[in-house]
Amino acid sequence: MMARCTITIVVHPPKPGTNKAEQHPHQRDEPPVDVGEGGAQRIEEEVRREVERIEGELEVQREEERKDEELELRKEEERKEEELEVQREEELDVLREEEETREEKLEVRREEELDVRREEETREEKLEVLDDIMSRYKLGDCLGVGGFGVVYEASRVEDGLKVAVKDIMKTHDMEYLTIPDHPNPLPVEIALTLLANKGPSAPEIIKLLEWQEQWDSYIMVLECPSPCEDLVSLLEGNGGRLSEGFFFRIMQQATQAACTCCRRGVFHGNIKLENFLMSKDTLQVKLIDFGCGDLMRKSAYTTLYGTMEYYPPEYKVKGKYYAKSALSWSLGVILFTMLCGRFPTAEDLQKTELKLWSEPGLSKDCCHLICSLLQHKPKRRLSLGKILRHDWFQNAAVCAPSTKQQLVLGKILHHD
Repeated sequence: MMARCTITIVVHPPKPGTNKAEQHPHQRDEPPVDVGEGGAQRIEEEVRREVERIEGELEVQREEERKDEELELRKEEERKEEELEVQREEELDVLREEEETREEKLEVRREEELDVRREEETREEKLEVLDDIMSRYKLGDCLGVGGFGVVYEASRVEDGLKVAVKDIMKTHDMEYLTIPDHPNPLPVEIALTLLANKGPSAPEIIKLLEWQEQWDSYIMVLECPSPCEDLVSLLEGNGGRLSEGFFFRIMQQATQAACTCCRRGVFHGNIKLENFLMSKDTLQVKLIDFGCGDLMRKSAYTTLYGTMEYYPPEYKVKGKYYAKSALSWSLGVILFTMLCGRFPTAEDLQKTELKLWSEPGLSKDCCHLICSLLQHKPKRRLSLGKILRHDWFQNAAVCAPSTKQQLVLGKILHHD
């Protein structure tokens, strides 16, 4: 706002008889002008008009300033109103977003509750199915508990057939495989057991009679030779060692089981004494537990889930191995352990590498087979397909237990 100004004009009338330059702007040689009484009035009138004009201009200026101030005030009010409107819109946006978020959360919660109800319904349906399958079997004692589940002794209600029921718990890292005739992926153990039994009956491989998926596990119903025991229990029950002739038959069946699996596209992955069951009545050996296996392939494997004592040396050194040469090594460890009652030591393996290893009471052919299987370099190792053609299997047939001897041995095994 411009400050108000007051202009005062003072007119000094000339003094009588004075002709000085300060009092009159005329040059010295000009005669003085006498304005007289009328001239003074005229000057006053002019001054008055000038004052009025100046005051009018000031009034106009003040009016313009007032209008400018009012305009600025209106603009400021409008700006504040706009800011308030923006703020209100932002607050409304926040409220809308919060409302939408609440709605989304409610929708998610409703979906979760619906999923829970669906899962509960599915569980009830599967439990009904489970009731159906379990109604056909009568559970008995627990045979074992492992990392993959629980195994129960059971009998089929229809005919009293002895079976083993394996309950495999579902886990977040459970592995699945897709095999022919099954469009949906199956757990590894179920898939490989089915695949290993595809084709003509293989008595050396455990049979999967039926299986079923539950809410939180898979049920496998397996054949169970009764009475039977695994080869570790057999060794422990007979002082850790049995005759070469007796183990000839076991080794023959174990090798045949490994070969059959390979032909049918299955790599067992955990060939060891604990995974062979033997009937005490017939001495029939069966390969069990395919949970650590994989599908056969020509390329190298880089993972091994089996037992360390049976790992081939190339896996320990290079972190990779091939299926068939690894199986030859595992079978060599089995044969050595059955005949010597212990795992091979570093000194034993040095001798087998040079084919100088021998054991009192064992035939030359048997020692040669062990040396041929326990070779550090896979290329020098006896191939899986040639094991059953080794001289030991050709010559040991004469010292294998006869049917009568097997029956007697079966009675001995029953004696525990």
